[in-house]
Amino acid sequence: MKYGGAVVGGGLFAGCSSQPTGESTQTAETTQATEQGSETTSTTESDYTVDLSPVGTVSLEEPPTNVFTHFPWFPDMASALGRGETINYLWWDGTVAGLEYFTAGFDDFEIEWADKAGEYGFAKEQLYELDSDLHLVDPAWVTTEDNWNRSDIDEVSNNVGPWLGNYYSNYHATPPEEWADGYEYYSLWELFDRVATLYGERERYEALASVHDDLLGTIEDRLPPESERPTVAYLSLREDLADIYRLRLNAPGYWNAHTRPLGAIDVFGGAELEGPFKRLDTEALLDADPDAILTLWTVTEEVDFEQMEQNLRDDPVGSELAAVQNDRVYVQGTRWQGPLMNLFQLEMTAKQLCPEQFGAWPDYENGDSYPAFGPDEQLFDHERVANITNGDI
Repeated sequence: MKYGGAVVGGGLFAGCSSQPTGESTQTAETTQATEQGSETTSTTESDYTVDLSPVGTVSLEEPPTNVFTHFPWFPDMASALGRGETINYLWWDGTVAGLEYFTAGFDDFEIEWADKAGEYGFAKEQLYELDSDLHLVDPAWVTTEDNWNRSDIDEVSNNVGPWLGNYYSNYHATPPEEWADGYEYYSLWELFDRVATLYGERERYEALASVHDDLLGTIEDRLPPESERPTVAYLSLREDLADIYRLRLNAPGYWNAHTRPLGAIDVFGGAELEGPFKRLDTEALLDADPDAILTLWTVTEEVDFEQMEQNLRDDPVGSELAAVQNDRVYVQGTRWQGPLMNLFQLEMTAKQLCPEQFGAWPDYENGDSYPAFGPDEQLFDHERVANITNGDI
C-alpha cells in the first residue's frame, strides 16, 4: 500500500460535536448540486488512486482487505460494493439496526460488520493493533479529538495505512483552522465514488449511481409546486419529550441528502443554527406548528416510536400540533447514511411528505421492517439494488 501526496491544509441525539457552519471552497459540480438540491456523481479514471480534500492523493497497489471506519456512512458504502467483510471497526451499533431495517427485503444480504461496532473515538494504539490497509476517516476531524495532533496523523499514514474522509461536508461545516485552507466539500455520492475506486468496484458504483440519478429524476418530475408542499419540522427527540432538537431540513451536505431533494418548507424558516442542531420545547414547536414532523433515529432502536407518538398525543401542548392531530408524525432512519440508506430514505421521505405524488407511507409499529412496496409503488427498483450489491450487475 502506498500513500501518495502530503496531507493538505493548514451525545447521539443532539449529534456529535462539530464546528459552526462557515464558508469554504466548493467545486462547480458541488455548487450545482447544492442549487438543485440533489447529489451528483463524478468519476476517477486511474485504478486504486483518488484525490480527496483534505488528504490529497491516496494510491493503493491493490484493493484494501482490512478497513477501519468510524462514522456509519462508510460501512454502508462497503456493503453496497459487496465488500462489507473488509470493515474491522465502526462507531455506533445503531448503524446495523438502521441498515437491517432498510434492506430487510434483500435476499442473501449480510451485514458483515454487524459485530464490529465499538466506542466513540479511538486511540493511535488501537489503529496499530488493527493494522488497517485504509482508514476511512477525515484526519481533520481526528485532530479535534483528545490525544491526536497532526504528527499523529502523519505517523499513522506512514506506518499503518492512509486516511480518506471528508467529515465537514456533513452540512458544510467549518473545518478546524489548521485544515481550513483549501478544504473542499463533496456530496455523499462523490465520496462513494472515491471509495468505490479504491475498492476496485467501479462497475458496481456506476450501476448504483445510475439508480440514484433515476430516483432523483423521478422525484424532481413528480414534485408538486412549492406552494403545495408541506411545512416540516425535522427533529431528534426522546420518547419522553424531555429532549427535542431541531435539525436543518434543506441544508447542503450529505446529512440532508434524503430531505433536501424533496424541497419541503422548513417550518422554522430562515432561522440560523450555530451548529448541526438547536434545542427547543413543545411550546416552540407548537408556535411553528408544522404540517409534518420527521423524527430521526426512530427505526434504529434508539427511540421507542410508538411511545413517543403516544406521549405527543397525551401531552397538553403536543396534542395541539397539526401533525399529531393529522397523523403526520413519521419515522426516519439516520442522517449518517451511506448510499444504500440514502436510496431508501429518499423514497421514504418522498412518500411521507408528498403521498399524493409518490404514494402513501404506511403506519409504523416498533420492530417493523421497511414496507414491501410492489413494483408499481417503488420509486426505484429494490431488486435491482439488491442484485448489484450481490454482484449481479
